[in-house]
Amino acid sequence: MYVELGKIVGVWGVKGWIKLHSYTRNRADIADYTRWYLSKHKKGPAFDNQTISVEVLHCREQAKGIVAQLEAVQDRDKAAELMGQRIWVKQSDLPELPEGEYYWKELIGLNVFFGSEELGKVVSIIETGANDVLVCKPITSGKPEILIPYTKEVVSSVNLEQGSMLVDWDPQYLAD
Repeated sequence: MYVELGKIVGVWGVKGWIKLHSYTRNRADIADYTRWYLSKHKKGPAFDNQTISVEVLHCREQAKGIVAQLEAVQDRDKAAELMGQRIWVKQSDLPELPEGEYYWKELIGLNVFFGSEELGKVVSIIETGANDVLVCKPITSGKPEILIPYTKEVVSSVNLEQGSMLVDWDPQYLAD
């Protein structure tokens, strides 16, 4: 399994450096990974002739962005060929989290319950600064998305094996 950590968005300088947009919470954390898999595929590396494995020689913050130098990319033209590539790493390369903490990737797709009532499925997560907010697609079609604060007071439990999350969030807003 692979996890998408960013995207190549430009070139930087004439020696083959690339500009990238990092999806990691702290954008500079993408520099912790020395092997990237570059692919245009949205669902992960397909390991066809369009997917390449690259060693990251240097990666750092530069002004308001991140720049990196990759092995075998020595000039601006070669760097420009990588524009639009998605940056993936092996899921096994991600650091292990303390118990009770989860990667967003693990939470997306979980079924959300209030007691025995199923509210819907987590489809995305919004970072707000104070706390993350789960965006839950209701099981009843035509209803608006449900925004649920991802806090200890609201999220009672997460069970990745069962693909579920229990929340203390009044579903009364679901009524017509």
